[in-house]
Amino acid sequence: MRAPFWSERVELAKVARLVFTAGLTDTHGGNISMKCGNHILIKKSGRMMATLTPYDFTVVPVDGGEDFLASVELKVHRAIYTATERAKVVLHAHPPYTIACSLIYSTVEPVDAEGRLLLRSVPVLKASKTIASEEVAEKIGALIKDSKAVIVQGHGPFVAEESPEGALKLLSALENSCKIILSLCERGKSEPRL
Repeated sequence: MRAPFWSERVELAKVARLVFTAGLTDTHGGNISMKCGNHILIKKSGRMMATLTPYDFTVVPVDGGEDFLASVELKVHRAIYTATERAKVVLHAHPPYTIACSLIYSTVEPVDAEGRLLLRSVPVLKASKTIASEEVAEKIGALIKDSKAVIVQGHGPFVAEESPEGALKLLSALENSCKIILSLCERGKSEPRL
């Protein structure tokens, strides 16, 4: 018997595997979810993005309740869905260039045309605890309303989009923009904007 939200599970698992193969996260890093009516379909904790199957997700209510199978970032995903109707998918990963930029900049402003078009400006959220953080969950909503992505300093971006493929597109564009920014810094063409 198929689990509920089967086609959504298949799509999320496919995109999660692409996140890993594209080098946008480490073996066990990252999570992905989709809002399905009054529920959130979210990756189970401890499952590798590279090997996700449709069975590696759990379903939780949008408006609260715990699920010990769910990703430890469930509270952040909930906060994003609550903050903006635009968010249908939340994708979080640990792309190295993006994380590096978050340690230098307070806002990442792409200098390349695609990054400027897709992302404009991406805020960096500073928190005393970054992983599975109540503080991040409390602060991210205000930032995600005006941006399609927020980078948690030293931890990685949370991207909010209308589809799994759209979320992957933004995550990839952000990482490429950060590669370009850091490449320019290495060549002395740009100064960090703290």
